[in-house]
Amino acid sequence: MDATHQTGPARTATTECPQLAAQYSPLAGEQVEDPYAFYARARTAEPVFFSPQFQMWFVTRYDDIDAILSDPGTFSSKGTIPPYPEFGPEVQAAMDGYRLPQNMINMDPPEHTRLRRLVQQAFSPRRVAGLADTVRDIAAGIVGSFAGDGHADLVSQLAYPLPLNVIFRVLGVPGQDIPACQRWTADLKALQFGHSGLPVERQVECARSVLAFQGYLEELAASWAPGDPDGILGDLLLARDEDGASSLSVFAVADQMNALVIGGHETLASGLGNILGLLLSAPERWRLLCEDPSLIETAVEEGLRLEAPVNGMIRIATRPVALSGVQVPEQARLLLLFGSANRDETRFPGADQFDFRRAGQPPHLAFGRGIHYCVGAPLGRLEARIALEVLIQELPGLRLDPDEVLEHVPNLMFRGLARLPVLWDI
Repeated sequence: MDATHQTGPARTATTECPQLAAQYSPLAGEQVEDPYAFYARARTAEPVFFSPQFQMWFVTRYDDIDAILSDPGTFSSKGTIPPYPEFGPEVQAAMDGYRLPQNMINMDPPEHTRLRRLVQQAFSPRRVAGLADTVRDIAAGIVGSFAGDGHADLVSQLAYPLPLNVIFRVLGVPGQDIPACQRWTADLKALQFGHSGLPVERQVECARSVLAFQGYLEELAASWAPGDPDGILGDLLLARDEDGASSLSVFAVADQMNALVIGGHETLASGLGNILGLLLSAPERWRLLCEDPSLIETAVEEGLRLEAPVNGMIRIATRPVALSGVQVPEQARLLLLFGSANRDETRFPGADQFDFRRAGQPPHLAFGRGIHYCVGAPLGRLEARIALEVLIQELPGLRLDPDEVLEHVPNLMFRGLARLPVLWDI
């Protein structure tokens, strides 16, 4: 679909507050737990709307989002996500010497094309398939650490540690360094996503962690040599352009490692928690999966579709353009609501239903589409499938704790459960 396609005369999007924009409240109230009823209304009545609160246009229909993702010339990714917000002088002083990383999320062609071609070599089907045993060992060890307790929070005890430990292992981080990397990573996320709620002293502490983590990754990349343990770090350093020349500097490799740790971890942690929440909230789904593990792959895809861990991504219009009859101006910031597109009834019949038999429909957008399709998606899918396999084998009697209420973390771009308390018989 052409992004400029429209039926009927275009309406001009303005900064006046339209009806649905006034009702949009993704960070508070009932929409934190269930934004999908609002999305359904928007797709029908106002599929592209401007929000004065966020100073962005929100795009809700699958076809519009698909068209945008397929047209990076009209809808730019450059500068859509700043690396860090503006900090006070104390925090800036603590980050003295910090180098702004190269991030593919914020790039357009041709820079993006070249970097992506190199990074993708580290995530070939052969490489990802070869990680299955490593992922299984890590998942089994994590589940085994709490299997004798009879209760757990599957978000903090499985969904978050699994991808973090996997990515550190496959990057070649020595075991003795992983605790420090985990601490630095937690501080980095706290500074990037929650700095406004932190006292200045804690912000300074986190800033020092950010600087330390960047320095550690640069040193790790610089110290690698052929013959060291085989892994993604080596793949990144040995990646070649089509002319055979090595193209990723130590700094560029460190930046991609950083992006894999932060972006990949947050996405899969939220995604795995969401998948498990959907399966356990309807016990018949979990029983069916335990009886027929061949359904695991479908369960992962349906979970990602129904509760996309990345709720949306930002693009910037490089020229005036019409979307679903709405004229959007040049330099407009648009948030593409993947969570809405994945439940678009025009593309997914019975879109709000978890369907183990779903097939023959377009791909969901949980990992994006087009040139910015998540490079780590194959690894994320592998980790989710293996996590379910291990849980089915070790804890088939898994069930939600009836005394707990599931709640989602308020966040505009990510969607994940705060906790997932479960019980089983020992």
